[in-house]
Amino acid sequence: MTTLRISEARTAQFPMIAHVHGVGWEIVEPVDAEVLRRGSENQLFTSVLEDKLREFNPWLTSDQARSIVETIEALPATIEGNWEVLRWMRGEHKRYDENEKLSRSVQLIDFEHPDNNTLQVSWEWKVEPVARKGNRADVIFVVNGLPTAIVEHKNPTSGDALTRGITQLRRYERETPELLAQTQLYSVTHMLGYWYGVTWNVSRRFIFKWKYAEDESYKSAVEAFFEPHAFLRTLKDWILFYVEDSETRKSVLREHQRKAVDKIVARCADPTKNRGLIWHTQGSGKTFTLLTAARQILEDKARFANATVILIVDRNELEGQLKGWVERLLGEMQASDIAVRRADSKADLQDIFDSDFRGLVVSMIHKFEEIKANSSKRNNIYVFIDEAHRSVAADLGTYLMAAVPNATIIGFTGTPVGDSKAGSGSFKIFGRDDEDGFLDKYSIIESIEDETTLPIRYKLAPSSMRLPAEDLEEQFYAMAGEEDVTDIDELNNVLERAVNLRAFLGADDRVDQVAQFVAGHFKGNVLPLGYKAFVVAVDRETCAKYKVALDRYLPPEWSEVVYSKNVNDIVDRPAVAELQISGTREEEVRKLFKKADQEPKILIVTDKLLTGYDAPVLYAMYLDKPMRNHVLLQSLARVNRPYIDTDNVSKKVGLVVDFVSVLEDMKKALTFDADVIKGALEDLDILMIDLHQKITVAADEYLQVDGSQAPDAQLEAAVFGRFIDPAARKIFYDAYKDIEALWEILSPDPGLRDYIQTYKDLSKLYAAVRANYTDSGSFLGDLEHKTRKLIQDSSTQEGLGRFSKVVDFDVETLEQLKSEEGPDEGKVYNLLRGLRKEMEEDPAGAVVLQSIKERADQVMQNLEDRKINGIAAMIELETLAEEKAEAKKMAKKSGLTALGFAIYWVIAQDNGVKKSSLDAMAASREIETELGKFPSWRENADEKRRLRAGLYKPLLAIEKEERAAVIERIIQVLEQAS
Repeated sequence: MTTLRISEARTAQFPMIAHVHGVGWEIVEPVDAEVLRRGSENQLFTSVLEDKLREFNPWLTSDQARSIVETIEALPATIEGNWEVLRWMRGEHKRYDENEKLSRSVQLIDFEHPDNNTLQVSWEWKVEPVARKGNRADVIFVVNGLPTAIVEHKNPTSGDALTRGITQLRRYERETPELLAQTQLYSVTHMLGYWYGVTWNVSRRFIFKWKYAEDESYKSAVEAFFEPHAFLRTLKDWILFYVEDSETRKSVLREHQRKAVDKIVARCADPTKNRGLIWHTQGSGKTFTLLTAARQILEDKARFANATVILIVDRNELEGQLKGWVERLLGEMQASDIAVRRADSKADLQDIFDSDFRGLVVSMIHKFEEIKANSSKRNNIYVFIDEAHRSVAADLGTYLMAAVPNATIIGFTGTPVGDSKAGSGSFKIFGRDDEDGFLDKYSIIESIEDETTLPIRYKLAPSSMRLPAEDLEEQFYAMAGEEDVTDIDELNNVLERAVNLRAFLGADDRVDQVAQFVAGHFKGNVLPLGYKAFVVAVDRETCAKYKVALDRYLPPEWSEVVYSKNVNDIVDRPAVAELQISGTREEEVRKLFKKADQEPKILIVTDKLLTGYDAPVLYAMYLDKPMRNHVLLQSLARVNRPYIDTDNVSKKVGLVVDFVSVLEDMKKALTFDADVIKGALEDLDILMIDLHQKITVAADEYLQVDGSQAPDAQLEAAVFGRFIDPAARKIFYDAYKDIEALWEILSPDPGLRDYIQTYKDLSKLYAAVRANYTDSGSFLGDLEHKTRKLIQDSSTQEGLGRFSKVVDFDVETLEQLKSEEGPDEGKVYNLLRGLRKEMEEDPAGAVVLQSIKERADQVMQNLEDRKINGIAAMIELETLAEEKAEAKKMAKKSGLTALGFAIYWVIAQDNGVKKSSLDAMAASREIETELGKFPSWRENADEKRRLRAGLYKPLLAIEKEERAAVIERIIQVLEQAS
């Protein structure tokens, strides 16, 4: 029987190479890959790319092919340069054909026939820019000579593997952007999970767990992701560049979006069906799904007979997330030979139909009012209606359908479709061609399970400030029930008539009381986490009052009001007009609010920003405006966006504090099927009960100790007793992190009082275990903000830092440790930590120590597998320490520099050298002399070539076929030591 050994390379990296080889990728050894790249400062397999260019485009001349390669290589290592590379991959660039006397698209990849491409995979891919620190990627995937995907593997026993992988990719972006210049996708994996995202947008929010395969095994996930046809389709269809807040951004469609796009395109191609309803919950990328489907239809002019796609959006969306990058998208389509028009008036829209326009049309639903019936009877008109539950309200849907009677109409909605009047209408209009009413469905619960969105937790504000339930019933539900309230404007119309309700919510004394509560809650529960908040007031007048009141309790620059403008405000509502911000300032506020380190921290709103505004740093919503159904869910969804801060701490939930009692009776607030929102929107009281239960179970499991021992001995016994086993550590890490996440959400709260000491003890145990079994060097580094603050002083006093102690790995230190108190297992970890640190700080010496480290790691593995105990491990490490001491003596006696001795060590250990008559020491001295002739070899490619040539003479005694391999290893040592 073979013993399971867990490491990044053994468990994840090399199996990945084998798995992708099995689905069609050619394996390229790192040494061969560097040759194809013409050195570690370059990225492309230029010869492969040139060959493919000539194969796919036989009309290109050799000079043209070489010029294209040089053009791609010269693109900047930025997100804009990366976008240009993708355009080249997709065949969107042209070159002049001298024979045909016209410009032709240049094909770099055959997306239709994957077997026609050269698909290669390599690992340990070093990038060493001139005069800058280099980096090394674990695995790189190359298509026709172009790097397309980068993979980082992490040890599966690590509790923060995903976070560390993301951090590493961010570091590449800062230190060696060349590594990401062409690569479009990245993956992070530790065998127990497989995540993916796009380069140049490395954040926790945009990294997704791959779940496409039916089998959840690591092998099936890797094979499904890198199956050639699927992988090439990701490059061709599923990566999007867009502009948000004046910055170029990049995203990749997730599986639920891809599935929906394929269904939409198939429905549009189906002559027997012409309706469809897409329900993808708020925050799940519905708009990207819609736009991608539109683009695929318009690009496939043959299949869809040079179609027209009409994109129906509402005013809120054009002012919100679509503003800014819709124009860029339209520009991209025009560049792809797709005509684009915006219907800026009803006359303009009528002209679009009368002129038989083909391409993309962007319009708002009200432009269809009184458009002539049968304006176009073509059956290749496809109408995509965003927020369909409200866009086809009243007579507008009738006008649209009469204008284009044979069109295929697809409705998109982000809120549940069910018992409400609006929902039923959506089923009737869009769902008639599907048995369950949906062409595709992605529910709130599914998105939370996939971590596309976060669950929302709420608490009711103190009863003294809340709107009485009877007033809510009589003055809101009774009025709203008579009307189909589907958007914020309709809601405001209802509230406009609820005079007494607005008077209660806007009373000066109450506003001041609520503002004081909000200020205290924000400072205690939101600000410490680094997050931001919304205050949602009943109307614009109350927004202005909240701004004045909050300024009494918080710095004025912390808050800002954002609401719509009315020309009569200066006369009718001077307080509203006085605080009204300009359009320019509003744009600035929208951008600044999304940045955690910028002000404002709180936005006071009533109509604007409650739809179409996406700020992941938004955590808390202080809800002081009655809402229901679609409007309520859309507004609450502002806080459900995933977010990870600069310390790699992720937002766990969105929080709502309810001042109007709408969440007190969920059946009245949300008249959808209860299963739709179950688990997505829950009372904080439920979380408190959950936390109490989990802390109690964890205390019973992990905090029971031998009372006869001193406190430090108790802690050491726990750390080195049950947690030597990596599997036991993983279970404990997961249990603790669940508790910590709940504590961070709920603290401070009186309900935690009786559990503070227990939580402190669990946190100290977790910090000690993490510090001892990782190389982080900090016993507080993995704790979240409130927890770190809770235990940091007492942890320092109690000496928790000893668990992350770094000592020298040598005979003297080992002898000293043997005489000290404490478990031998802890001493073993500290010694190994010291050995790793020494190798990091002395790259040349690391070459000599590598074999010692590998054997030391095996000692550690045997200790974790319980094959040996701590005493036996110390004895084995003592032998290795003595070997290290002998190597150091030999190095000193040789008279060589540290680098020269590292070269000697490589030569002496090589089997080919051992079989020759070579004097390894003499050869090393010659090589050291040769190295001195080329002081700039790291920065100067010509010097590097001359140095390589100079290495042959000292090694002439080695057989020719062995000599090249030895020289390559010496070069690797030189690069590693630099």
